[in-house]
Amino acid sequence: MGGLCSTLDYTVGQRVKSWRLERGYTQKDLAEKIGITRQVVLQYEKGTRRISIEKLYAIAEALSVSITDLIPIQRVSKSCLEDEREEILNLARNDKKTNDQELRKIFYLLTKSAQLSEKSSRKAERVEIAKNLVKAGISVDIVSKTIGLSANECIKEKTGSIYYKIGKKIKEWRLVPQEDLAKKIGITRHKISKYEQGRTAIPLDKLYDIAEALSISIIDLLPESTENEVENELPSLIEEYKKIENQELRYALIKTLFKGIRICEEKVRKAERIKVAKDLVKEGISIDIIVQTIGLSFGEF
Repeated sequence: MGGLCSTLDYTVGQRVKSWRLERGYTQKDLAEKIGITRQVVLQYEKGTRRISIEKLYAIAEALSVSITDLIPIQRVSKSCLEDEREEILNLARNDKKTNDQELRKIFYLLTKSAQLSEKSSRKAERVEIAKNLVKAGISVDIVSKTIGLSANECIKEKTGSIYYKIGKKIKEWRLVPQEDLAKKIGITRHKISKYEQGRTAIPLDKLYDIAEALSISIIDLLPESTENEVENELPSLIEEYKKIENQELRYALIKTLFKGIRICEEKVRKAERIKVAKDLVKEGISIDIIVQTIGLSFGEF
């Protein structure tokens, strides 16, 4: 049963490997204890072969651990990037030059990428909701307490975001009207305007198009650093991606990161709006104000 397996398979496989090494067993030792081949143990640990529950119990017994030591207590949830993560992991597995250590690194980078995307989207949504509530006349103290942001975050303009800074760089490099740039890359002038204001997440491929249209490198459009704690992780994450030797893998990883931020804005942010709306109801905020500022209908929360 080789082929495409899930993140859960890989996670369980890595736990099996960790406990096997802890016990000082080779793959061959473990294989003999549970009546399978060393090759199958290798596939288990790489996550390319799913381990049956029956076999998991056998492995747990052979390693003198509980089955709960080999599986996550909580189900590995499907993140915004699950499909892309599986595609990249399988691409790495099929690359003969990718060893176990590099595969673990790629898995770590993908996990970090998903966490960064979701964390960034949740924070961005809360900041936007907070500012709208303050504009609607709700006390900054109440908004801060309910949403979990500092008073300053509730009222300041969002000029530290990665997309705001990219947008600012686009505007600095653009020596032609927005309409001319828009025509060159096949989008509307309104979209360019939103990019430059940092109001819309820019897909990585579109950023390459903009750089090409402006006759510059994409590096010229990427900010060196950001003030935001979440987004400070982005440059260092990209630097880690650059260390991946396989060019196809490297591009896929960077593309996944930027795509993830964009997808999470759609999936995570609505869930965050619903959560905040429920918290605001508990604080006694008017339903009408919640509906107007958060953009949900009453039935959605």
